[in-house]
Amino acid sequence: MYIYIMYIVNLYNIRWKKRYTQEEIIKATGLSKKVIVKLFSGKYHNYELKTLETIAEFFGCKINDILIEVD
Repeated sequence: MYIYIMYIVNLYNIRWKKRYTQEEIIKATGLSKKVIVKLFSGKYHNYELKTLETIAEFFGCKINDILIEVD
């Protein structure tokens, strides 16, 4: 029996706490607009560790702070 755990990225609230636009995040992180849009939409499920590390570093938090476990 396999147990699958799914995580979504919770950037929406973090972005508003810091008051950055998606364009500012794109410029500062070097991530593509497509990746940032998907991350903020909650529809991005194939996370690369480097992408999560980059976002967490930008917001000054840990990767665990931006992930939410969902059923």
